[in-house]
Amino acid sequence: MSMAPGRRPTLKDVARLAEVSHQTVSRFVSGDPAIRQANRDRIQAAIDELGYRPNIVARSMRMRRKGLLSVVAPATTAPHTPAKMMSATTAEAHAFGYEVEVVHVAGGASARTNRALELADSGWVEGVLSLATFDERVGPGTRPGGVPIIEFAVYDDQLHGAGIMLDASPMIEIVGRLAELGHRDFFHVGGPVGHPASDERFAVYDRAVSARGLTSHGSARGPFDGSTGVEAIEALPIDSPVTAVVCANDELAAGVLLGASRRGWSVPGRLSVTGWDNRQVGKYMPPGLTTVIVDHETVGRTAMGTLIAALRGEPAPVADFRELNTVVWRGSVGPRP
Repeated sequence: MSMAPGRRPTLKDVARLAEVSHQTVSRFVSGDPAIRQANRDRIQAAIDELGYRPNIVARSMRMRRKGLLSVVAPATTAPHTPAKMMSATTAEAHAFGYEVEVVHVAGGASARTNRALELADSGWVEGVLSLATFDERVGPGTRPGGVPIIEFAVYDDQLHGAGIMLDASPMIEIVGRLAELGHRDFFHVGGPVGHPASDERFAVYDRAVSARGLTSHGSARGPFDGSTGVEAIEALPIDSPVTAVVCANDELAAGVLLGASRRGWSVPGRLSVTGWDNRQVGKYMPPGLTTVIVDHETVGRTAMGTLIAALRGEPAPVADFRELNTVVWRGSVGPRP
């Protein structure tokens, strides 16, 4: 089946090639399980041959909406989704009279770019914001059909923190405060090697310990959950000089607390322990977990504010992210025993 160069294949093109009705193709695209397998096979073959991409939004004027913005984010199986940031982007949009839909896109920058261009072309949304990178087809000022497409990359393809979200400078404050309390022997518990935030937090921790002439007795790296923390503490020698354990997130720190309890090591009497991310349970986990509060809300508001400024023809907001992360000191830190 030949098509004019540059013309995008339509649902009816697929129907003609598959020799079925366009209603059947529409049902197939919508995931209707009642379609006969023979028809399913022909439709899929036609889609593959034509390179047809079903439009994810209705194009008819009857369904056309105004005041709707799309936020594009990676689709992954990561256990923690950016709920606080998403809530903040939505609240900022609502403050300016817009509604928001969140579109999770599997794949990398190319897949996100395809989806963003499709959304902009749909006539359904007034603007598109991506929380991860686009490819070279989108740059400053990209406005297909007058619809601004904005990149505010704070996550990578796996929904790991990127850009400003990698700031690990609070590790300097944590190590410094522990040193002021007399601690000289440190241990680090981190997430997987290769995880951007985990690698950066370890690197800043290691530099901070070295800069103060302190001793780091190593680092245990593994899954970002409590098991890594438990195993790390249980592996320390009975006569270990370590008195301060600095963790890359609160789940790791929770595991450290459990491992210390199993060994009869009190916190903060025998060990001082710190986490990161301010999970709510940490506040109530005896003796109260020292951690780092990450201001996802300011990032989300700024990201959406950038899109809204583009819609209104105004300068993008300038945010001060120097206080993006704040250490909150609780009972899990005390003087060196």
